[in-house]
Amino acid sequence: MKNLLRLNLIGLLFLFTSFSAKACYTVVAGKKATVDGSVLFAHNEDDGGRRLFNFWQVPEQTYQQGERLKLTHGGSIPQVTKTWAFSWIESVDQTFSDFYMNEWGVSVASNACGSKVNDAELTNGGIGYMLRRIVAERAKTAREGVKIAGRLLDRFGYAVQGSTGRTLVIADKNEAWLLAILPGKYWVAERVPDDAVVLQPNIYVIRSVDFKDTANFITSEKDIRKYAIKHHWYDPKKDKTFDFSYIFSNFSNPRFVTRGYDTRQWRGQEIISGRKIRTVQAKVTGLPFSVRPAHKLRPADLMQLLRDHYEGTVYDVSQDKKGNPNSGKKERTICYRTTQVSLVAQLRQKLPKEIGPVLWLSFGRPDVNTYVPFYPVATKIPSMYHFVPGGGGWSQSLAHHFNPLPGTFAYQPDRAFWVFNDLENISGLNYYRSIGKIQEVWKSMEQEAFALQPAIEQTALRLYHTHPKAAIRYLQETSLVRASVALKTARNLTKNVKSMLYR
Repeated sequence: MKNLLRLNLIGLLFLFTSFSAKACYTVVAGKKATVDGSVLFAHNEDDGGRRLFNFWQVPEQTYQQGERLKLTHGGSIPQVTKTWAFSWIESVDQTFSDFYMNEWGVSVASNACGSKVNDAELTNGGIGYMLRRIVAERAKTAREGVKIAGRLLDRFGYAVQGSTGRTLVIADKNEAWLLAILPGKYWVAERVPDDAVVLQPNIYVIRSVDFKDTANFITSEKDIRKYAIKHHWYDPKKDKTFDFSYIFSNFSNPRFVTRGYDTRQWRGQEIISGRKIRTVQAKVTGLPFSVRPAHKLRPADLMQLLRDHYEGTVYDVSQDKKGNPNSGKKERTICYRTTQVSLVAQLRQKLPKEIGPVLWLSFGRPDVNTYVPFYPVATKIPSMYHFVPGGGGWSQSLAHHFNPLPGTFAYQPDRAFWVFNDLENISGLNYYRSIGKIQEVWKSMEQEAFALQPAIEQTALRLYHTHPKAAIRYLQETSLVRASVALKTARNLTKNVKSMLYR
């Protein structure tokens, strides 16, 4: 039995790590759509193949006047004299998968989006990997981040393979933006309404663009309307609006054609709004850019959404309670077999920057694992949350991001990425036999974390007014304790699931 279990586990590991897919999912809620007035930024990062994710804290850096920052494809820009500190969730060897949150709470993630564009204009090879990192290093607000990214796109163009574009989601404690980028030098950014929620899968979701509304829209230096007219994708005499998504998207997914919507966007909008969306209507009008929530949201609401497999809908992949709902055999679900990292950023006003942003982080699929709260600006990231062969830090990891050192992807049983993946993989051998107990344990831990959060922050705030460094140490300790308990619990759950399977 033990040998059979080992063989099954090896096969499962191969299945879960060899599948190549980049289909992330982002949810962003405006400050008037949440219980505590925070901007909530939730994201599932999906990357197939052999992966390693690191969680780093990068301090402020200073540079001499005249220094230049080299871009990945050969271009360069003037370096600023000082960059902001930021937290960095790194997907080693990947170009478009990293997440950033800087010391001002400016947070950046992205989603690939299929486009019709095949004539991308690039200068000096264009810009790709460094785009969001530069935003994290230089922006104090989300709007500033959009403008920084926009200037770089105007100058270099977005470098991607083929016709795949991208949507960057950039948020801070006051507002959030979606920056929809076509390959090359054309882009549009739209502000998320304060009282609404945007669900961003792997399609462009910006719809009608109001070029006169500069408070809520920012557009590329090159005239995107002329570009669309040139390619016969847009006719201002016939088309009532400039519908960015339907003008530029390549809706190649047969399910989209059949249903009239991306299923993950549809599912998120129904859960958030509490309203049913009919296929007949969606085929005529498509889905809106944003929806107003049925009730004001908490981080736990978005965590539940990121764990979703369409339960209770006509697309429910868990109805027969067989196999694994993350397998993707029937539907591409929100929580999926290639989900490597899941997070909810709670970005709050009226608090010092060391206390205001909270990053609720799950390594591994969130249906099987837990969200651990970190205070990124104050917290020293525990060593078990990152790995570079030889014990190097963030700078060595950056230097070898695209040429990983030998041993980078080797199994490390003491590191968080692998600890949580162990639980994910062993539970997958008999998902429905093990998932109930696993989720019961994590639910209890998360409820405790939510309950303790106000008291922890009140203590930190009192300390901060008289002894700021003591407040930072206090938050460091609370984050370290939470992370350590989560890792210990994951190991115990893995042992318990193994024992159950042996019987």
